[in-house]
Amino acid sequence: MRVLASLLSRQLLFILAAASCVLPLGVLAFYSHPALDDFAIGHYLRSRTMGQYVLSTYIHNSGRYSSSLFSAVLKFFGTHPQAYQLLIFGGLLSFVLSLYAVASSVTSRGQEARILGSLLTIAALVNFPWPAEGIFWLTGLIAYLYPVILTALLAALLSWLYAHPQRPHRVLWVIALLLGFIIPGFSEITALLLPLVYLGVAVALRISVRRWSWGGVGAAILLGSLLTLGSPAHFARWQALGPGHGVAGLVKGLLLATGGATYCVVNWLGNGMLLILVLLGLPLTSKLAPGPTQPSLLHRLTRQPWLWPLLTLVGVWLAFLFCHVASGIAPALRVKNLLYLYFVAGGLLSAYSWASRLNARYMALLVARPVQALLVGWFAVAFLSDHNVHLTHDDIGRESNTVVQAYRDWLSGSAARYDQQQRTRVALLRTASPGSAPLRLDPLLEQPRTIFYYDISADERLWGNVAYSQFYGGPAVYVLKAGEPR
Repeated sequence: MRVLASLLSRQLLFILAAASCVLPLGVLAFYSHPALDDFAIGHYLRSRTMGQYVLSTYIHNSGRYSSSLFSAVLKFFGTHPQAYQLLIFGGLLSFVLSLYAVASSVTSRGQEARILGSLLTIAALVNFPWPAEGIFWLTGLIAYLYPVILTALLAALLSWLYAHPQRPHRVLWVIALLLGFIIPGFSEITALLLPLVYLGVAVALRISVRRWSWGGVGAAILLGSLLTLGSPAHFARWQALGPGHGVAGLVKGLLLATGGATYCVVNWLGNGMLLILVLLGLPLTSKLAPGPTQPSLLHRLTRQPWLWPLLTLVGVWLAFLFCHVASGIAPALRVKNLLYLYFVAGGLLSAYSWASRLNARYMALLVARPVQALLVGWFAVAFLSDHNVHLTHDDIGRESNTVVQAYRDWLSGSAARYDQQQRTRVALLRTASPGSAPLRLDPLLEQPRTIFYYDISADERLWGNVAYSQFYGGPAVYVLKAGEPR
């Protein structure tokens, strides 16, 4: 009874902690507003079919056939602009539920699944690099968070199929094949990372790729990755970089990728919260440990202690290298959102692999109640304090983590004021005649960091301004910066 009570209290603690991380982001979803590509693609798709858009994008812009296809969500937004906030909230909720689905696929016991799902949610959100681009910007949500949701669902589906090998489930395997083909098509980064994940699973579980089921999923992933990375648009962009981008560009890319990947990993681990979460999750490892007769799926996945650390670091580095070599610039912040989630997943698998090999004496010490209570207190301090590595006075209290910043934007009223000004702009634009003189809009006095991505500019001819006015059917628009004469 004492063990059960301890497990239930731990479960409640983790669920409440996860809910407290999701809460401010869920509230801010209803203060979010579209920007740039949301308007441009939403308006563009009002007069075109999805087939035309997917084909045009694949040939002329990028190989992201799945992002183009799932832009049907943007087509819906173009028809129903008032649904924007619900679409953002739905994406966030789907992401959280997909994490719990993965946790449930690892263990059949409800308490452990809820604890693990809560731990995954906290780890995913607490240091999420840039929610303005990855969660609250619909275009970024489709391209970079949708594939994470589908990958989590694919992982949960494959886990279930692996645990029930004797049952014929051809329909479920077909769904897995489709997911394996769809996920790489969201971006070049998913096309690079998903084959690494499949390779890790194949090596860890020692599955036979000759079987039509597992081999078919691998083939679908490989085909989707090749189609994404080998689109005509990529070759045209590569040629536009010029002949000087050859060996010298590759060497430069190698150096920049190594430095950039190292910098990201150091900062993701720097404030210690991910490490503390791992330590707080140690008691769970004994619950998920292999049974006396049949090893658990998680144990099978982590039998090689070197596998997931290697694939995690290689994946992050490879993504940096691709961005530097293919485009000449570092990964965008929305790409780093995706890399952070990949790092968290690989890091937790690595941590479980190492923890399951700890000496029983050390494990008993780490999971002792006084140590775990100390870790809870340490996590609370790290959660609420800043990460001011330069120890400068101006940085005191700034950007401790994503969740705390979301609470600030919500409870300070910044997000509500931003929302009100955006709604005032739209109302003004809709009442203006499309053929009238360019309309001057007041600058945004509030730009909450969690949800604000980009504003229109002072140049009425820039594409973002044009897309904004076309979307709402008004005249040309421009925004003067605060302090400029009217």
